[in-house]
Amino acid sequence: MTSPHEVCLWVTPKIFDDLRAPEDGVAAFFDHHAEWIDGNDLTIVFCAGNGDHVLDWRGPDGLDDTFDWARYNAYAWDPDTGQTFETAMRNHNANWLDRVREGGERSANPYSAGPMMVLSEQELDYRSLAHIYATIREEAQRRSVRLRLLEYLEPGPEFCRSEWKTIRHPEVAAARADAGGHEIPGLIDVTLPLNADSRSYAGWPDGIPEGTLAGEFVARQTAAFVADFALDGVLLGNQFGLLGFWNPKNAPELTVERQEGIRRFFLGLRDAMGDRQIYWMDSYWRADVERDVWGMTDECYDALDAIVVSTFAVLVERTEIIPNLQSKARMRARTLYAVDFVDPWYAYRTHLDDIRSYQYQREVLRSHRDLTDGVTFFANDTFGQFVPRERLEETRRLLTA
Repeated sequence: MTSPHEVCLWVTPKIFDDLRAPEDGVAAFFDHHAEWIDGNDLTIVFCAGNGDHVLDWRGPDGLDDTFDWARYNAYAWDPDTGQTFETAMRNHNANWLDRVREGGERSANPYSAGPMMVLSEQELDYRSLAHIYATIREEAQRRSVRLRLLEYLEPGPEFCRSEWKTIRHPEVAAARADAGGHEIPGLIDVTLPLNADSRSYAGWPDGIPEGTLAGEFVARQTAAFVADFALDGVLLGNQFGLLGFWNPKNAPELTVERQEGIRRFFLGLRDAMGDRQIYWMDSYWRADVERDVWGMTDECYDALDAIVVSTFAVLVERTEIIPNLQSKARMRARTLYAVDFVDPWYAYRTHLDDIRSYQYQREVLRSHRDLTDGVTFFANDTFGQFVPRERLEETRRLLTA
């Protein structure tokens, strides 16, 4: 691959048979993607969960603490309903069977999400996570691969249980997000003030003072996590910082106070992270819409090192892809064009279930590859399997022709 020159691969713990012995899984990952990696800058976004483990990290004394990780398909449990997890799973699956298998539905959720299930009962602690990070670094060094290693921070409650968002601080994370066809609470609003919290966090060893903005906490806490685990940075998922997912109609009223809170978050994160990388997954919409509707500013964009131009088929307005890519290509940050194959958290496979979107993503990549610095995609599916080689190769050929 000549240009674009960065390949950014998202990977989850589902690729490992044993979370405490990741060596074989890491080697298999590098082998499977060798042709994509060769001659390029490799960025790995390790998505241990939904980022709640980042927010809950106590520091080096907490290495043996366990946390829930993204070990589910279509995690959609809202404990506020009073249901147990098992009842929520049974109800989701009954709905899925009725609509998809018996009713033949083949669009949107729950078809795309698939049945709700647990893929692994293994526990994950921070010591094992540190070993996974180290193993990835060692394998890259052994193969002389240029590597950036990031952790994923999701603003919402998808993928796994959220201790910090839904139990510790729901006062700043009460907004709801669609998770597998069900809306559940846990979406962070960076502009809201936190209640006092005496618990010691890596970035806030003396606890969180009353009234601290959520964005201020997230910025300092994320920087501390990245430093403690010697990572190169963080990827902020799903338009982190901009409340109201994926559609301008979902955005809250834009006030001066909200826009200032957003600005303070991005600039505060930039200051806290120093020279470490900040990647940001956008809203699926062009920059003018993000400015006018959600309150993004040029200062916020300038705080970023790379922007993921979102094209994921389950959400994108196809007519927005090219204008969005064009708008982000004018930014200071690098642009990473997203292509779809599979999803690490849901059952759909875009190359089988939405062929038109799959093909259109690639038409745009072929005709506008000069506007992007790299390509990004989910490298494993919800079962922990890598993208089929033939699908990888047909996309890679678009960048080498």
